[in-house]
Amino acid sequence: MRGLNKQNHLVETTVDDVVRMAIEDVFPEQTVPDQNNFLPGGRQFKAPDHAILDGKVFIERKSRNAADNSRVYYKLQEIAKNQGKPFYAVGQFNMGRIIETLPNPEDASRKLTDFILGQMMKSIRNAKHKFEEHAKYVDSDGQLRILIISDNTEMRSSTAADEYFVGRKMGGLELEQDETGMIDAVILVKNPEFVLDQPNSYWYKCLVKRRVASSDHKTIKSIASALHTRISCYGPYFPHIQKVRRGRYRPLIT
Repeated sequence: MRGLNKQNHLVETTVDDVVRMAIEDVFPEQTVPDQNNFLPGGRQFKAPDHAILDGKVFIERKSRNAADNSRVYYKLQEIAKNQGKPFYAVGQFNMGRIIETLPNPEDASRKLTDFILGQMMKSIRNAKHKFEEHAKYVDSDGQLRILIISDNTEMRSSTAADEYFVGRKMGGLELEQDETGMIDAVILVKNPEFVLDQPNSYWYKCLVKRRVASSDHKTIKSIASALHTRISCYGPYFPHIQKVRRGRYRPLIT
């Protein structure tokens, strides 16, 4: 989706842009902590992107950039070349169909998934460190912290692996494996046009830690539901959201 900036130049509207606008629309009283994080001497400490509900909830936005299209493309090329079947594609491509043509699709799928999820883990770590530093300078005991990861890439894929990976990193299998620290919930958003209609593949998901208090579960789910409804109304997404599985909002307790 394209629009005009102040200089009347065409700019792409990313998934992250849509998420940001939804937060601003649903929570007009929201404040921006990383604009009020100055220290003596002109220094700044790290702070999340949004504070809502009178500062009870902090939201950090991270995204997979469109540049990841090229990184994934070259990684898949490398995998295919190593299997003795190099390929070349132009424009949008379906990773699944390319992988299916390789001599060892299972190995190719595993290696590519590991690569993509490794990039996502970088976003999770960055958000974790930002929340931790913010907590050192701001009295935020009892607040909830939500990470929203927007997938700005235009590669048709399932989101099932993302769900499993993030849930595991949040301690969904073993509490000792939790690598997300102060993050209470992670919301995953992908342009529904590029989501394959497969089991456990949804364009919008919210994963909440099981050990979060029941009342806080309700708060997080209410926020996620409100943002889902607002984002669903975004014109370019609406036709694709009508498809059965992709149109549903998937809340999960990890």
